[in-house]
Amino acid sequence: MSSLPIGHRVRARRKKLGITQTALAKTLGISISYVNLIEHDKRSIGGALLNRMSEALGLETGALDGAQERRVLDELSEIAAATDDRARPEPESARDLLAQHEPWARVLLSLHRASTRDQGTIMALSNRLNQDPVLNASVNDMLASATAIRSVADIFADAPDLEGEQRARFDSILQEEATRLSDVARTLALAFEGAQADVSGLTAPEEVDDFLYRRSNHFAALEDFADSLGFADQADVGTLAAHLEDRHGIAIQRVMQGDAPRASVFDAEGKVLRIAESASPATMRFELARCIAALEGEDAIRAEIEGDTELASDAGRERGTRALAAYTAAAITLPYARFHEATEAMRYDIDALVVRFGASAEQLCHRFTTLRRPDAEGVPFAMLRANAAGYLTKRFPLPRLPMPRHGGACPLWAVYSAMQTPDLRVARVAEFPNGDRFFMLARATRPQASAYGQTRPTYALMLACEIVHADRLVYSDGLDLSAAGRADRVGSTCILCPRTDCAHRQEASIRMGSA
Repeated sequence: MSSLPIGHRVRARRKKLGITQTALAKTLGISISYVNLIEHDKRSIGGALLNRMSEALGLETGALDGAQERRVLDELSEIAAATDDRARPEPESARDLLAQHEPWARVLLSLHRASTRDQGTIMALSNRLNQDPVLNASVNDMLASATAIRSVADIFADAPDLEGEQRARFDSILQEEATRLSDVARTLALAFEGAQADVSGLTAPEEVDDFLYRRSNHFAALEDFADSLGFADQADVGTLAAHLEDRHGIAIQRVMQGDAPRASVFDAEGKVLRIAESASPATMRFELARCIAALEGEDAIRAEIEGDTELASDAGRERGTRALAAYTAAAITLPYARFHEATEAMRYDIDALVVRFGASAEQLCHRFTTLRRPDAEGVPFAMLRANAAGYLTKRFPLPRLPMPRHGGACPLWAVYSAMQTPDLRVARVAEFPNGDRFFMLARATRPQASAYGQTRPTYALMLACEIVHADRLVYSDGLDLSAAGRADRVGSTCILCPRTDCAHRQEASIRMGSA
């Protein structure tokens, strides 16, 4: 993999500060020619030099480590993959576009997302017109009435002297068909009034993904707010329920699963939080904390959302608000300091942590990705969840581990192996075409059914970290983590993977021969 185009950012920042290449080289302890190579993307930077460069230019390390550029390049590659073969650009040209014309690259991404949203609108409306029996019947009725009215009009035009019973009969037909047409139009209006295709949020998940990624999924203000509530180690179901009732007058009501489309539904007007009877104690505790976060943390959450350029749409801001309410709920039920200390001491043993904190495995995995406090940082994890069809329903990437925004990932990822045997941990080392190695840990599970005949969906969770952190996890014991150790030869997705000798390939790559 070629170096990421961050040189333009170094050069622009240096000139803005009025620093010469000579002065910057002296500050960094490197040669002027090396600075020039960095600014022209001929040399990459990392480690101590990256930290010195960030400090000298007054930039966050994340602005120079290529993480932001890598995410843009990945999406540009996906755009290229979706382009007709005859017009498909070379994959490497995406790097040149980003390096030389970053604003245009981001405009292209914006237009692509808008196109995706519009295509979704067209597809949703088309499916509705094709499949809705009310619309189909109404359209046929409209055509029949319009044809009848047209026929009567033609008769009147050809025989303007019609009188008596003949005239009355055609007048009656005209009146009847006009009334029917009006009724059908009213039926159509009512059908569309309450059943508009909901396409406003097609790009909202991507906006929220970018928002969380840029913030490293850590919000110090929300952590402080959660600590200020004073629950500490007492954030159990009884304490949280009593808090909602005493402070807000909110009653907790358990309802049948069929009456609650989600784990919980909050009726603000009636001051009732309805939680499904099938919800586990861990889920119930989380839903109570989420309600508290939404009510009392509204200002803190709004402060994080407002003014953020990543959340450009109303749907994105609404989804982002829900995501931060869930984040705050996790901070309430799994307080940062205590959770981080226990996690490190127990080496990220999920089963042991489930017992210690009374949380679900998925709640723990989510919380792992938020441990980014500078003075108490956990293992930097990527996380994803896949359903039985292989579709990624949740994802949080790492700078060097991009995840597909749509569909599934490489079939050799541990998350798909875990699907074969629910509740069995799958721990593997994976090597990507560029030589990067990651430790992948996955497990599939099936929630308990709450009633006879209820479908129990299977889904799998996966955590991944760079191989350098793997020895901090209990699951890596017994594995050879050295560069010479065995590793699964994986990619990101088939269409972006350059491996020519993979027996699991499902479609051709746009990068064949570039490995």
